[in-house]
Amino acid sequence: MTSSVILLGSALLLFYIGMYLSAFFSGSETGFYRVSSLQLTLRSQHGDTTSRQILEFLEHPTRFVSTTLVGNNVANYLTTVAISLLLAALSSRAQSSAAAEVAATLIMTPVIFVFGELIPKSLYYRAPLTLLHRGHRLFRFFYLLFLPLTFPMTLIAGGLSKITRQDRPSVDTMFSRTRLFGLIASGQRDGILTRIQRRLADNLMTSGSRILADYREPISVFPGMPLSCTRDQLLATADAHQAGWVLLHTEGTPREWTAAVRVAAVVLSSATPVAAAEPLPHFREEDPPLKVLGELFQQNAHLGIVTDGDTGHPLGIIRRDQLADRLLVSPGVSLSPHTAWEL
Repeated sequence: MTSSVILLGSALLLFYIGMYLSAFFSGSETGFYRVSSLQLTLRSQHGDTTSRQILEFLEHPTRFVSTTLVGNNVANYLTTVAISLLLAALSSRAQSSAAAEVAATLIMTPVIFVFGELIPKSLYYRAPLTLLHRGHRLFRFFYLLFLPLTFPMTLIAGGLSKITRQDRPSVDTMFSRTRLFGLIASGQRDGILTRIQRRLADNLMTSGSRILADYREPISVFPGMPLSCTRDQLLATADAHQAGWVLLHTEGTPREWTAAVRVAAVVLSSATPVAAAEPLPHFREEDPPLKVLGELFQQNAHLGIVTDGDTGHPLGIIRRDQLADRLLVSPGVSLSPHTAWEL
């Protein structure tokens, strides 16, 4: 009788610990994904050491992901052992233990799901900062406790990602992007970002995975002339092609474009085409569009030429204004003077 009581007490204790750990790690994982890094940064700047420690986990998401992964497995193992001990304490006939184990599993699964997963995740989703502050010491304790297990796992995962590197974002990158979207939303809600700034930031993030080839125009759309062409020759060519821009190339090499001339600038002035010409920066097809846009603004160039990265063969033309509209503004919306003032 005494051994049955001890066994029953041990089972209940293990079940309580397993449920508590399951709720703690499941909720903490949701809390880390939900918490505002902006609030943590502001608090840490005012000397809040707890916020600074939580922010360290956000800056290295593999740390808390691996900790919650191991913690949830430990919690599941404890609840399984607890159910087995409980059945051993309550069952008096060995032949009925199999049926009792199946019945106990079916009964306890909804309980574990509701109290170990659903409710904790909902609570941490609603109040991530408060609950993470309350449990940060315990989470840090388990992080250090599980470190002998999680550290080799992190090294192996990092090695595999380097070996099988492909054109896809890493876990850290995807998580950082998720946090950045949350940061932008918090900034607008707290009055730090205006509506137009929020829209620009959202569009930049969604355009980040695109390549420069998605924005180029066929080079055949733009007529070409040699650098030594006269004003009349350039205007005649532009009128024949109904073109607003003319590309200039060196003598004898028609495909070596070196500059671009806006036809309106030549019409409104008496300058020669070479004097009115703008630089024509060359970019590789795989260059990031946002970097290309910054380079165009830096060189005060309205057009850029896209070339093949291996052969240098010209593939198309990039317009600065159109690239800015597609990167920074939602489709169908263009930057207006009022928008510029909002920025």
